[in-house]
Amino acid sequence: MNNVREESLSKPTPKTESALLLEESPNPVVTSSSQNPDLLRRLREYLLETGAPNTRLNPKWLAKKLNVDERDLLAALAYGVRDGMVEMHWEVYCPMCGGGSGEVGSLSHARGNVECVGCQASFDLHLDRDVRVTFSASERLRRARGGEEVLPTADGEAELTTRGLDLLLIPAFWELFSGEAPAADESLRIGRVAILFTDLRGSTAMYAERGDPRAYRLVRDHFAILAEAINRNNGALVKTIGDAVMASFASGADAVRAAFESQAELCARAADMGGELVLKAGVHAGACLAVKLNDRLDFFGGAVNTAARVQGLSRGNDVVVSDEVIADIDAEKDGRNQFQIRESFHARLRGLPKPVRVHRLVAATASGVAVPSSNKSMAARLLRLVRRK
Repeated sequence: MNNVREESLSKPTPKTESALLLEESPNPVVTSSSQNPDLLRRLREYLLETGAPNTRLNPKWLAKKLNVDERDLLAALAYGVRDGMVEMHWEVYCPMCGGGSGEVGSLSHARGNVECVGCQASFDLHLDRDVRVTFSASERLRRARGGEEVLPTADGEAELTTRGLDLLLIPAFWELFSGEAPAADESLRIGRVAILFTDLRGSTAMYAERGDPRAYRLVRDHFAILAEAINRNNGALVKTIGDAVMASFASGADAVRAAFESQAELCARAADMGGELVLKAGVHAGACLAVKLNDRLDFFGGAVNTAARVQGLSRGNDVVVSDEVIADIDAEKDGRNQFQIRESFHARLRGLPKPVRVHRLVAATASGVAVPSSNKSMAARLLRLVRRK
């Protein structure tokens, strides 16, 4: 099909609740709210091991060293920063000469334009290109080792890097440090990120039919289902807007999987929830800005606007995506086997000068997207996160 369609968004974006950057706990202890206390204990034991590297540790390298998943380790490191176990470094590297251009102690100190201290080139700072995240044992843990500071050896694996964007795709970072954001008059570029928007179909009628208290509980349950699917598929829930959710991913294919898994679980739980909640979803991948809005970290710009408009084309129990997301799906082995393109068409999206080619995806089969077994403890923790947004 090659028809052109119009869409519009009826809801303005309301202000979100202010979030303050948490202070570090004075004691490096494993708390009950930690996602993975066993991993935190392993991390602390490693950092206390005499002779083990404990300074400027790259999470990719450390994950290999501990034989754990990098995302799990990044979440543990976020809790470790909160608990006073580790310190976080945002290191800046020049895209021209590749040399180090210093570091910022917080995103609030980062500047959108940087001059390289080595080659004097000026460049716009990109979180997914120029910023690397490393961690060091806290001063307290270094003192426990007699002040010993050991850098990783240059054994090849030590050269692996974790981008600044990678940390922003970890739910624990948003839970603990949503106030870690650029200054109000600054914005940091992101070259490419996938943005998922979802919304409930017929939510106004649901409130009228079921009453506000019951409908509100259902909306909260659906937020928890989405948050769990987003985390499971390597993304992070950025914020909720009314009944809608915005999430970020490195890959559009992961975003599509998160949407379909959420739709499948809402369908599977229809009897328990007193009726099926129908989820609309849209995904786009592209460039955007990391900014500070309403005292918290947020994403802003072209990719975000396009993803929101694309979601407006969804009918429910489908996922509407752009060409950029189809490219992510095609880049994966057997990516197309999980989804079917029901139709492709050009849509005129509000605010964009030209029609955009989009695709309506459905699960390849009725059981094409499996519903993972529910993780009640994880869902409960993520629901608490949703309630803070």
